[in-house]
Amino acid sequence: MKKLSIAVSTMACAALVLSGCGNSVSDDRAEAYASLSSMTSLSSSQAQEYKQRLTVAPDSAAIKSVLAEAKAFNEKRRAGDATAAAKEAADGKIIKKTEAALSGTKLVGLSDDCKGITLALNADKTVEINVSPNRCVDPNGKNWEITVEEWAKGKPVLRFSNDPVAYSVTINGDGTVSLENSGVYKFTITK
Repeated sequence: MKKLSIAVSTMACAALVLSGCGNSVSDDRAEAYASLSSMTSLSSSQAQEYKQRLTVAPDSAAIKSVLAEAKAFNEKRRAGDATAAAKEAADGKIIKKTEAALSGTKLVGLSDDCKGITLALNADKTVEINVSPNRCVDPNGKNWEITVEEWAKGKPVLRFSNDPVAYSVTINGDGTVSLENSGVYKFTITK
């Protein structure tokens, strides 16, 4: 009998000691707040929403669940930000390369609809054309720019100011350029 009471009292002491182990709910909440403040991809309103949810979480399990959700969302957002930054950098390279090839050039029409048409893409981003109106490329503005747009699937796009019409650009390896809209218009590139 004595052995049984000693074993019971030992287990009771062990349970008391173990109950003091680990973090309390307030410790877990404080750690979660600190972790949340280091999540740089959350907007301030998102961080505030997660903070409110942490504040009302009733126990450590709920706190850990909210924190896991916030971390997952932060990681997803950070990955999206990195992808967008990489796309922006790649688009910037495409734009610079295309502008370098076309800036300060005259495009002389080769396609049937473009024969006799000369399109000057001046270095100051102004545009001149010798025949307007025409059935080829007819800029409706005084300036030109190169962009990259989703519909062109990563290809550079030539736009003229005040003109809703855009042309995807293909610089061919033979000293010509193709501008594509409702048709494909081919030009020789001259300086």
